[in-house]
Order: sequence, then structure tokens, then C-alpha cells
Amino acid sequence: MRTTVLENLKIFALAFALIGVFLGFSSFHKVQNVPFLPVGLIPEKSLVDTAFNRLLEKEINSKLQTYQCPGMAVLVLRKNQVIYEKQFGNKKKYEISPIDANTVFRLGSVSKGFAGILAAILMDKNMLHLDDPVSMYVPEVTMKAKSKDKILRVRHILTHSTGLTQHAYSNLVDENRDMQTIITYLNRLIPRDSTGKAYAYQNAAFGLIEKVIENVTGMSYAHALDFYLFSPLSMCGTSCSFEEISNTTNVCYGHKYGKHGFVPIDFSPHYYNVASAGGINAPLSDMRKWLSAVMGYYPNVISPNAQHIAFSPYISTSSDRKYFNKWPGFESSHYGLGWRLVNTKTNQLVYHGGMVNGFRAEIAFDKDKDLGIVLLFNSVCNYSNYAVHEFYDLWNEYYKDEIGTYL
Repeated sequence: MRTTVLENLKIFALAFALIGVFLGFSSFHKVQNVPFLPVGLIPEKSLVDTAFNRLLEKEINSKLQTYQCPGMAVLVLRKNQVIYEKQFGNKKKYEISPIDANTVFRLGSVSKGFAGILAAILMDKNMLHLDDPVSMYVPEVTMKAKSKDKILRVRHILTHSTGLTQHAYSNLVDENRDMQTIITYLNRLIPRDSTGKAYAYQNAAFGLIEKVIENVTGMSYAHALDFYLFSPLSMCGTSCSFEEISNTTNVCYGHKYGKHGFVPIDFSPHYYNVASAGGINAPLSDMRKWLSAVMGYYPNVISPNAQHIAFSPYISTSSDRKYFNKWPGFESSHYGLGWRLVNTKTNQLVYHGGMVNGFRAEIAFDKDKDLGIVLLFNSVCNYSNYAVHEFYDLWNEYYKDEIGTYL
């Protein structure tokens, strides 16, 4: 009898142990079913602040209503995270056609930043130098600089320091003249001011960089943009021709202001003849990649040295009578290669704006705060002149008590 009891106890103990092993084995497999995530792939903590975003959106809606803007798209990037993105209004007034992230806008002079970065990449690769004479690459350019050596250099055309009067022969760009014709007119000019020292904004003269880049790369300017920038950054919706925007279905129309408010206008070929000065077309989805790249997050495409070359302050623009020199807290402004450098008491911005064919575009980033913004408008509404500084002012005010946290 005692033996039987002992045997039963042993059987019970063995069964209990087997159950424990089975449960442990099941638990082990449950743990193993959780996917392994290498440390380098662990997602960063979200930087989205919904309270700030509501405040920003309220501000945007108020301004769009005040200035009757037909539509816009906006994106804010913080430490390479999209912390705010939204589209407002319609592609074309009087039609129900909501703007989305892939809707194409014209960028106007924001195009100059692409030319400046492309030139800086070639300089970083030692294929081009800032002080190279323009005539070394474009022999048909015979215009003399107003300097001791009389040599017009690459830096002069990229920094608007040719010495020519402001917007010299921009009318030829408006008339859609080809670059060869524009060069013959530029050759007739004698700079009014000291080359390399005086700043005066140009479109026609800036376009000379296209011929330089074509000579250096052996490609057309459009092909060079695609090879060095658009394809590596997967900017599949970005182009630089009238034909491409005309054949795009998901596209905004520009608007002009009339007696009854903004009205849509047809696409114009203006500035595609000098694409470096104002001929880029792009959707917000691609501008997110472009902003990320110029902020330094694609070093394989835009190296730190290329950034340094493009964003160095080559010539002062502080005395220029432009809206950005009237931003609150303004201290100084300079021009880099196709980019403005605007310093206020609270921000050091790399910036450029653009306007063409009823469109307005703005791009800016603060290197210290690692905070950038893109704003695309399908009208030249007054809000566009102030949207960048008002965004940064709102940010600075909102986070004024948390400087140590967000810097």
C-alpha cells in the first residue's frame, strides 16, 4: 500500500514537471516570435507636438482666409522627422480639386538653390572652382568684369556680384529668349558697380551657370540635375521644363489677383529657358527630400563640404531693400551660392524664396535648431512674404521656456 502511494506521488511529480517544461517552452516561443530589432533601427522618439501643430494650423488658416490664398502646401522638418505636413485649398480656384502631397507647383527662384548646390557638388569633386573664369567654360561670354583683372568668375554669377544693375536683361528671360541670345546681349554690358563687391540680383546672368555646368559635366543642365540630384534623392515628381509641367495631371495652376480676388492663369513657358534661375517644378513630397538633403541628411549626395561651399556668406545683402531684411529681429543677410543667409536675433536661416507664373515658394532651415520648413503657394498672396519668419517666431515663442530641450 505504501509503495503504491509513493509511486503515485512520483507519477504526479513527473507530470507536474512535464507541464512546467511545456509551459516554459511555449513562453520561450512567444518571446522568440517578437521580431528582433537591431539598435540602429530602433525608431527615434516622435518629435511631433500636437499642441504646437494645432497652434500653427490655426495661424495658417487665419492667414489664408485673410489674404484669400487659393491654396498651399506646407511641411516642417525637425531633426529629419516630418513634424507637420498639410495641404490647404484647391489646385485651381472655382474647381473642387484638393491639393495633395504629390501636387506639382512651380518653384520660381527657389530653383537657384538647386543650381548652387549642383555647382558646389562639382566644386567638391574638384571639377569646378569658384574663381574659374566663366569664359574658360563658355568662350562666347566676353563681358568684362569691373575689377583689376577684368575677369568675370563663376563666383560672381552665383552670388549676384557681377556688378551689373539689378535684373539686367531679365526682360529677355520673360520674353523666353534662349540662353545664346541672352549671352549676346550680356556681352554688350559694362558693369556699373565693382564686380565681386557689389550685390545686385540677377536672372539672366545667373543663367550662365547652366552653360558652365554643361561644359564641366558633358551633360545638358537638365540631365546634370537629374544625375546629381533628382535621381539620387528619388525626386521622381521634379522636373525643369514647360513640357513636363504641361503634361502633368496632378498640378496646381498659378493665380493672379484681380478685381474679384484671385483667378487662375495658364501655364507660361517663362523661365524654363533659364531653368537655373526659375524653372524647377516639384511637389511637396519631393521638397521634403530636398529639404532633408540640404539640411545634411543625405551626405552621400550633398557632402558636408559641398554644403559648406554653398552656404558660405560670400557677399553682404544687408542693405538690400527686400522683405527678408525687414523681418523682426533682423541682424544681417548675405548671399551664398543660390541661397540667402539671413540672421536674426533668434535664428540663423539658410533661405530662399521664389515667384513665377502666379506661384510663390519659400524654403528655409535653421542649422542650429535643425528645423526647416517648405511652403508652396499657388498664388502670390501677401502671406508668402511673412510665412517663414512668422513660423519661426511662433516656434521661438512657444518653446521660449524650453530652450534647453529643443535646441
